[in-house]
Amino acid sequence: MTQTPKHRWITGQTRADREVLLPAADAGKGIFVIDAHRNLRGPYTAAGELMRQLIPTVLQHWPDLVDRHVIEILSFAPELREIVPTSRETLTSIAIPHERTRFYSRARTLRLTHGVIELFKKLTVPERMGPLKLVFENAGDCEQTDGEFFATMLRRVQPAQMEVILGTKQEVEQPLVRDALERYAERFEAPATLSTHPAATAEPDPLELAKRFVQSDGTSDLADEIAAYESLAAEQRQALHDQRADELEARGEVTLTLGAIPWHRERGSSTQAAIQALRTSLDYCLNMGFYEACLDFGLRGRKLVDWSHENLEMMWAFTTKATNSLSALGRADEAEALYNEARANTDSFVIHMQAAYATSMLYTRHRKDRDHATARYWIDQALELVQKVSDEKDRTFRTVFYNNGLALVEMHLGNIEEALRLVSEGQARLDALLGENEQMLHRSVLMNNKSQILVLLKRYDEALAELNRVIAIDPNYPEYYFDRGNLFSKMDRLPEAVADYTHAIEISPPFPELYYNRAGAYNRLGETEKAFADYSYLLEIEPTHVDGRLNRAALYLEAGEPEAARLDVAEGLAQDPQHAQLLCTLGLIEMAQEQMEAAETALRAALAADATLLEAYANLSVLLFEKGDVHGSVELLTTAIGHHPQADVLYFNRAWALQSLERFEEAVEDYTQALQAGSADEQEIYFQRGACLLELGLEAEAFADWKRHLEGGESPYLDTIQQTAPALTDL
Repeated sequence: MTQTPKHRWITGQTRADREVLLPAADAGKGIFVIDAHRNLRGPYTAAGELMRQLIPTVLQHWPDLVDRHVIEILSFAPELREIVPTSRETLTSIAIPHERTRFYSRARTLRLTHGVIELFKKLTVPERMGPLKLVFENAGDCEQTDGEFFATMLRRVQPAQMEVILGTKQEVEQPLVRDALERYAERFEAPATLSTHPAATAEPDPLELAKRFVQSDGTSDLADEIAAYESLAAEQRQALHDQRADELEARGEVTLTLGAIPWHRERGSSTQAAIQALRTSLDYCLNMGFYEACLDFGLRGRKLVDWSHENLEMMWAFTTKATNSLSALGRADEAEALYNEARANTDSFVIHMQAAYATSMLYTRHRKDRDHATARYWIDQALELVQKVSDEKDRTFRTVFYNNGLALVEMHLGNIEEALRLVSEGQARLDALLGENEQMLHRSVLMNNKSQILVLLKRYDEALAELNRVIAIDPNYPEYYFDRGNLFSKMDRLPEAVADYTHAIEISPPFPELYYNRAGAYNRLGETEKAFADYSYLLEIEPTHVDGRLNRAALYLEAGEPEAARLDVAEGLAQDPQHAQLLCTLGLIEMAQEQMEAAETALRAALAADATLLEAYANLSVLLFEKGDVHGSVELLTTAIGHHPQADVLYFNRAWALQSLERFEEAVEDYTQALQAGSADEQEIYFQRGACLLELGLEAEAFADWKRHLEGGESPYLDTIQQTAPALTDL
């Protein structure tokens, strides 16, 4: 039996141990060796270094690939801005700090990783670079963004195309990395070697060993270096850290400020230098959406300051940006605890105002147990406090900003018209107050929010006008094309929806919702092959996307491939065993394969999971009818109609069952209800209702229905009609 090739996982207590089993770097042979330790450059230490080594060559030979993936490249390795031209800035990316009112999604880092993997797949074809071998040392000590990068590469990339080799200690802390290694990599244990420098003729100088540890930016795992460093007096250690931090700062590389520089400053002689280094890292990571790192810097910064007057500005910066990160990471309780701490430790109305707004957003947006009434209380507090702001321009802007938050609360409470009023008035106030190019980011946010509210009100043309405006001023922001594509889809303008989804895909790292929604649009257009391709790519980048599994299974079933459909349903049910629509689809698969008992079990399970699921009722009623339980079918359909009184298919199915039971009056009523509900089976209904009317002795009404039936086109019942009412067929 052929074994599927795997990536490699080299474990050993020290780097020296592991290096025995690792290949040496050789870019000419496509072998890249990179230190992934988070101390070096923080977020994307490993992925960024790979970009710095790889992209100059790629830019020289295949500049079109660099242009296509410029967002991912510069997010991983901003130093490459010196050689990589960027043409896709957005209002978010260029906003000056005090105008930044929108932050990236938590999912952005995963999107960036998927984009880089697409770049790798294009590079490693034979006509370009061919197969690559990527070796990442200290991978167990990586930052979370690199952990996500490693786990995704291990899953998505084939070793024959690009082999990934991770070197770690025996235990790996990050579950995401550990689980991916256990599943996709073959483990090799390196033999133990010396954990110190080889013995020398002269006694090693402790100061020199300590310097080596500091020069490694704290990544050395050699016992003699660590011991020498720890043996130094505090002043000596601080001096070494100061010197190393100065050296690194002189290099002017952005990512060093996210790793080694703050690490050294925290251990150096100046607390103020440490605070400033952490603040620089904090601000950058928040703006880039590196929320785990931002939280880390915020908590580290809070240890160096307090709530005293002289430290208040820094303490609030570290606190509020930590809370922003906690919110994005789904840790709302921890965020609220920090806001409560701020309220308890300062009487600054500005901090109380900002904390009130942020707490409101926790309750209406971020908490799992949302409480919109509490959210309204806190937003009202912010709107009351904002009146204390002395500068009219600042006061007006903040009022509009907070009213935009209130609009979100009102929308969640179902007060859609009030939400629209708040946003519209805010737009008008900013237009009257600000210069043409001031606060463009927030003004674009208001336009987009207004469009979403108008969509809820089904005022689609007005919503489209707002989205057109916002795209005109922020043409490189992919989410706006996604939103407009969704609107076009609601308006049944499907080719335009596909065009917008496609454009968003072209200017953005991959994100699942784009492919899912474009697949839906393709499917409605009848372009099932394109829909299938999009669902398949969606499931490659997000294999746990249950609705994607469901929809691809439906396409497989329609194409006559029930076993392939069954595999997708099984994968989906592994994620969500009570997913009613997946259970319903399983029932359809069983019906297609004539496994009627299994089909009934699955359809009843679907209704147990969702007692209102129309498709399950419709299909189970057919199954019961076909196995002879007509009374059971009628009873089931009666229950279903209670949930869906406008569903034509339920009336049609019940009418058919009633007709077979010779309950002709009730059948006529149900066929009539099906017609009134807009059934697409109009021609069939006219024949069957006519047949029922004939059984009731209502010949004129029956023949009138049959006449309508014949007017609908070719009839499978022509012989019956000719025998019973020959005059009709002569018309």
